[in-house]
Amino acid sequence: MARIPPATREVLDPHGQEIYDRLAGPRHGLSGMYQVLMHHPDLAAHVGDLGGFFRFGSTLPGDIRELAIMATARSLGTPFMWEKHVPFAEAEQLSSASVEAVRTGDPLTADIPLAHKAVWELARHIAAQEVVPPDLQALLEGEFGTQGLVEMVAVCGFYRFIATIAVSFDVPLPDAGPQPF
Repeated sequence: MARIPPATREVLDPHGQEIYDRLAGPRHGLSGMYQVLMHHPDLAAHVGDLGGFFRFGSTLPGDIRELAIMATARSLGTPFMWEKHVPFAEAEQLSSASVEAVRTGDPLTADIPLAHKAVWELARHIAAQEVVPPDLQALLEGEFGTQGLVEMVAVCGFYRFIATIAVSFDVPLPDAGPQPF
C-alpha cells in the first residue's frame, strides 16, 4: 500500500493554497488523486489545467468524452476513476446500456451504438499503448472529425496518466462500497 496522506488546503503554503482554490472551484472541492498531486502544487496545477480543458472545454460531445474516460478506466482496471465519472456520465446522459456494457467489459456484443463500440475499442488500444487500427481511425474520424479523434486519443491518454497516479498511490474509491469490476 503506497498511500500518501491527503494534502488538504490547511497544510499547504500560500502558493499551494492558491492552486488548491483554483483547482477546487470548478470541481467543487478536491479529492482522491488531486489530493495526492497537491503534494506538488505546481504539477497539480498543470495536470488540473489539462484535466479542466477535457472536462469543461472539450469539443467532444459530453457523453462521448465520459464514455472515453470510463472505457479507459475499465480497460486499465481503475475503479477510482470509474466511480468518479459515473455521475458525470449520468449528467451527460450517457446511456445506462453503454455504461453497463463497458463496466462488464463486453460492449462489442451489446446493443449499443456503433460509435460507442468504437470509443471502447479506441480506449482499449490506448490503454494497451497500441497503434489505432486504420479502420477504427476512419470510423471515428468520420463520426467526430480529425480534431475530435485527436482529442479523444488525448483524453484516453490523459486518463491513463490519471490511472497511474490513482493506482500507484492506492487512491480509495470516492464512496465506500463494492468495487465496480
